Amino acid sequence: MTVAVANFLTLPSDETQAPAPTGEAVCRESPDVALLVRQAQAGDAAAFGRLVAMHERAVLRAAMAALGSRADAEDAAQDAFVMAWRRLATFRGDAQFRTWLLTIAWRKALDRRRRLVLWRQRSTPVTGRFGTVVEHDPLTHLAEPAADPESRAIASDAARRVRAEIEKLTPKLRDTLLLAASGDHSYEEIAAMLRVPLGTVKSRLNRARSRFAEIVAPLLD
Repeated sequence: MTVAVANFLTLPSDETQAPAPTGEAVCRESPDVALLVRQAQAGDAAAFGRLVAMHERAVLRAAMAALGSRADAEDAAQDAFVMAWRRLATFRGDAQFRTWLLTIAWRKALDRRRRLVLWRQRSTPVTGRFGTVVEHDPLTHLAEPAADPESRAIASDAARRVRAEIEKLTPKLRDTLLLAASGDHSYEEIAAMLRVPLGTVKSRLNRARSRFAEIVAPLLD
């Protein structure tokens, strides 16, 4: 993820947006998804299972951005799907089903993060992100090794610097950056998850891009 963040931050701002429909299509559900939602709302568990399969990756990546640990992210994603199933009757189509689901997932991930921070503060030394070192921190997942030792050393050093700077960010800026760098969420979806205007998402990412401009350059040489 560190290299993914670095690459994301160096792209021109008009290339960092995850593909998404524009205009009226932003709120228009695809026919297949709309049908599955109607079937699931009528009690069809198999239809809901197909919706889960379609959106599982995006939900998990959102939870990973909040939690850092894959195991915790999987638990939060499971909680989100259970809640979505229970609350299907409340879905009215004001936003896309995917956006509605991602918003639930983000809330569940934040709830779990708050609980983990409190637990770790009480039981373990503070040694890393969110209160302690976690086994599957997404910031440790680097891209493929470079071809030669010198390039690998440069990339490794720059990646460590990127990671250190990411850990210094405020939670609001870090959450926005990690969600965007995952490549699975449009800016509109990120804004919905974070409950902020679209302009705030863009502003936060511009701030991050400016802050990291010098640090990420060695990763791209």
